[in-house]
Amino acid sequence: MRRLAIPVLLLTLLTGCASHESPAGATSSSSPSAPAGANYTFRLPLAVYSYSDADYEVIRSAEQVLARDCMKDFGLSYRPARNPAPAEGQDRRYGLTDRASAERYGYRMPPQPETPRAKLTEDQIKVLYGNRSAPGATVKNSELRYRGKKVPDEGCLGAAVLEFRKPYEDEAGAEAASRISTASYENSQKVPEVRAVFGKWSSCMKQKGYDYTSPMEAMAAPAFVRGKVSAAEKHTAEADVSCKERTRLADVWFAAEASIQKDMIEAEAEALRRLGELHEKKLRAARKILAGA
Repeated sequence: MRRLAIPVLLLTLLTGCASHESPAGATSSSSPSAPAGANYTFRLPLAVYSYSDADYEVIRSAEQVLARDCMKDFGLSYRPARNPAPAEGQDRRYGLTDRASAERYGYRMPPQPETPRAKLTEDQIKVLYGNRSAPGATVKNSELRYRGKKVPDEGCLGAAVLEFRKPYEDEAGAEAASRISTASYENSQKVPEVRAVFGKWSSCMKQKGYDYTSPMEAMAAPAFVRGKVSAAEKHTAEADVSCKERTRLADVWFAAEASIQKDMIEAEAEALRRLGELHEKKLRAARKILAGA
C-alpha cells in the first residue's frame, strides 16, 4: 500500500493508514478505473507523491541506525525491537468496501499487531528519549546530561528523526499535495455522476431496510463508532458493501475524483515536482545509511 500526501486526520479517517509526514515520489497508476475493493486512494493521480509501506520501513530503519550511532557516542548500546509485519491497510476514502471486514468488524478497522518495545535500561531510556521519560511524553525545559555530555532535548531517537528529515522538508509541496487531496475529495461529491450513484446506493439500502443518503453517513453513525461491534452494525456494513458493489459506487466516485485531481495536479506541477524530487533524495539517503550500517 502507498501512503498519500494528505492531512494526517483525513488520511486516518478515509483510509485507516497512519501517515507520519508528506509522502514521497513513487510510481503509481493514475488510470481513472480500478477494480472493486481496490485501494482507490493509492491509485489516484496524486499517489505518485507517496511512499510505499516498504519505503517507510527503509526510512524508519535508517533513523534507527542514526539513533544507534548517537547512543554509541554516550557509550551505550541500542538495538531496536523488530517491527511486526503490518496488517493489511484498508482504504476507506469512499467508505467501507471490504466484505470480509464488514462481516467480522462492521465499520471498525481490523486490529493492528502490537509494536514490541525494546528492553532498555534506565540509562538507555534517558539518552534515547532525552527529556522524555517515554515516547509521547512532554519535553521538559531542563538540560539533560549523561556522563558529563549533553543529551539532545529530544533524545538520540528524536534528534535522529528530526535531523534526517530536515534537509528533505518541502512545506510548499506538502501543502499543495494536501490541498489537492482535500479539495478533490470534497469537489468529487458534487459531480452529477457521483450524486446519481449516491442516490442509487441509498435506494439499494432502503430496499434492505436502511435509511442513509450517503455511504459516509452510514460509516459515521454514532452507534457504529463507540462500544462493541453489534450484530446490527455488521448487518448494516454488509448491506453497505453489497449496495456499493451493485451500484459500482466506488468505481464511479474514483473516476470522478481522478479526473479532478489531474487538472489540479497540472496547476501545481512545479511544487509537486520539487516535492517528489526531495522525497526520492530522502529515500536514497536512507538506503545509503543502511548500506553502511
